Amino acid sequence: MIKNETHVRPPLVRPPKVRRRRYAVVLTVAVFACLGGLPAILSALHIRVSTALPTSSNGIRLLNAPKALPPVALPPVARPVMPALPPATFPQVNETQEANAVTAEDNRLRTMLHDSYRTYVPTLIDYSGALPTLLLTPGSHYVYSGGDGGYNYLVQGQSVFTAADLIGYGALVMLPDGGALLRDNVFVAAGATLNLSSSDVSSIYLDDTPRGFASIVAWHSTLAFSGTKRNPLTIEGWDGASMTPAVNTGNGRPYIRAVASQMTFQNARVSGLGFWSGRTGGVAWTGLSTGASSGGATSTTFTDNAYGAFVSRGQGVQFTDDLFESNQLDGLHIHRYSVGVTVTYSAAVRNGTNGFHVDRAAVGTVLQNDVSEHNGTNGFLVDGRPLVSTASPSGSETMASTGTKIENSEALDNDRTGILVEGGYGTVLQANEVCAKLTAIAVRLGATNATVDSNDVRCGPRTGLSVGPDAPGTLLYGNAVSGARIAMVVTNAGGTVDVDKSLITMAHIFGISVRGANSAVAGKDNVVSGIGYRAVDSSSDALVPHFSGTDTANWEIARASNVLSYLKFHPLAMLWLSVTFLVVFCALAARLRRAPTHPYPESTRWRGPDAVDEPMPVPIGSYALASAIPAQGGPAPLPAPRPGHAWPADRHQHGEWGPASTRPRPPGRSYSPAHRRHGHTVSGTAQLDGDHTEPR
Repeated sequence: MIKNETHVRPPLVRPPKVRRRRYAVVLTVAVFACLGGLPAILSALHIRVSTALPTSSNGIRLLNAPKALPPVALPPVARPVMPALPPATFPQVNETQEANAVTAEDNRLRTMLHDSYRTYVPTLIDYSGALPTLLLTPGSHYVYSGGDGGYNYLVQGQSVFTAADLIGYGALVMLPDGGALLRDNVFVAAGATLNLSSSDVSSIYLDDTPRGFASIVAWHSTLAFSGTKRNPLTIEGWDGASMTPAVNTGNGRPYIRAVASQMTFQNARVSGLGFWSGRTGGVAWTGLSTGASSGGATSTTFTDNAYGAFVSRGQGVQFTDDLFESNQLDGLHIHRYSVGVTVTYSAAVRNGTNGFHVDRAAVGTVLQNDVSEHNGTNGFLVDGRPLVSTASPSGSETMASTGTKIENSEALDNDRTGILVEGGYGTVLQANEVCAKLTAIAVRLGATNATVDSNDVRCGPRTGLSVGPDAPGTLLYGNAVSGARIAMVVTNAGGTVDVDKSLITMAHIFGISVRGANSAVAGKDNVVSGIGYRAVDSSSDALVPHFSGTDTANWEIARASNVLSYLKFHPLAMLWLSVTFLVVFCALAARLRRAPTHPYPESTRWRGPDAVDEPMPVPIGSYALASAIPAQGGPAPLPAPRPGHAWPADRHQHGEWGPASTRPRPPGRSYSPAHRRHGHTVSGTAQLDGDHTEPR
């Protein structure tokens, strides 16, 4: 007999090799994902892989920390005359009146431009509210002959004018000393050229009168002012009434302007010009959307103007061997949409605001071998922030300024910051000497990928190099900082900041200080020496900087040996100590002050047991009748005392308030001594007259 056997199929088991293959695939994907995300992982963990030091940045070769930079060799023309005097100040004028004067000038120029299209010979044109304007046109023009066989033909005319022509038209009047007075405005129309040279007139004085002021404006034309080293051309605003240089009193002042034109100065001395705006600020290169201004100045001085010189929409404007001294606003202002402006071997001294100002939307500005000294705010200001940050009514670009370079220059004893960079991309500060009291060099407010290389900071500023807030990608390489309270400070930089090969000596509090949670600082081969709390400090949630090869052997920890040294390193302690001293002083003064015998002499006065009772005033009116009736049965008995208490008999008879009065009082009423004196009762009524009383 055969039994039925049930065959159970064994479970399916995958081959071991297949399982290993699946794990191998997952492991391979994980490894490649980690390798691909390694930069992000290292950045999140603030881990930096040690790499070689950079040798170049933003197209320049990086240099080592300097021991001492050579001084800038300025030519004689560009050397400051009186650098130790205070900076210039802007005059106290009526702002509305000044702005109206600028608007009136704009309207006059539009009228002259319109008239120039139909004027073919120089013409003197009157304009209400201003001096007459001499309109210089090129003269050459095409004439159309009508009819069926009409044609155009060219009529030749004069296109180049000199001082002799201005004298001939009566706009320029010769003076006995060889100079000349410009008593009318001059408008050089498109295609014309005006050449003024010291060989024709040694000095040109632009008249400033109560009726108006003289100006020279070129529109799509050419202006040239030239002198020689021995005989420079003098151009000056002049007040004929007082026989002194023109002063801005709120009604405007003479100026020179090129609009989409070429304007050059060579060996000239320009002073006493300009008011209120950039285009009327003294000497201005202003372009249009249809054309830029060009030219420049060589061996020329700009002094006592509103702006020393002003450039807007300039193309390749060059300044060489020039001096900008004692101007009310900026020495040289490079404004919007200027491209390729260069300034070399020039000086800006004692100007009211900034020495050199590179404004927004300026591209490719280069300043080399320049000196900015004793200006009212900053020595060099680079404002590279975009004009707008998003869509705007003007439709301007959101791109920051690029390509600004300040090299081999000096910023000395300016009132605020030696070199200030706000915004911009790829700004380069290299081999500059900065002597400052507050901050030597500051990079902040959107400045991206800036390079600060081999600068020499001296004169013991409060902060040597300041980075942030919002200055990602900044490279501090090979800088020397001497005698600063804090040599380098990085505050909320918004990204990585590299600090390499720095030479810090005689720092007083911190060598390198990092502040803020979004500041990632790293570097190599730095030398930090001085005396203070820490050579490398991090605070305000900042991560510890990642430095390698940093030499802090000559850093000495400051120990407070006395109160003065302690307060030197703890400014807040000085503040709280002052507050504590003030509180203690006021408390002692209050206790030691002698109190008066009676604080309220006109109120209730304390009376001793020996005091003589004052006679009670006789009531009038309804109270007189009550007081005349004798009291029935004698004085009213005292109320029963509370349990455990008793009335002292002597106090009632001869108490502290004096003997009891023998005069009967009205029933239900009692008087205190003070109320007896002033005729008031305790019942809360005030006596008026007769029988009339009134609630108080």
